[in-house]
Amino acid sequence: MKKLGKVVVITNKGDLLVRTSKPIRLNSRIVNQELKTVGKAVDIIGPVSAPYIVVNTRQAEATAKKDETLYLFRSEPRQKTSRGKKAISSKKKRTKK
Repeated sequence: MKKLGKVVVITNKGDLLVRTSKPIRLNSRIVNQELKTVGKAVDIIGPVSAPYIVVNTRQAEATAKKDETLYLFRSEPRQKTSRGKKAISSKKKRTKK
């Protein structure tokens, strides 16, 4: 769990605008201090030096308030798949006729 930033604006639709210092991946899960899902990141707007993250709250477990600190939930990283000789050799080899 990494600190993302504070809620600056809550839109009429219920989406959140979070001020952050670093960009993140879209569709990242955003949580509150109790690790309850507040929403997911759907857009990054503003200047590169100080971006804003738009958080969609439609599938949220908890609500966020203005000036509340939100966090980026990081699940375990995916394991890389082998793409070297092993993957190539597993394909059927063509035989000459």
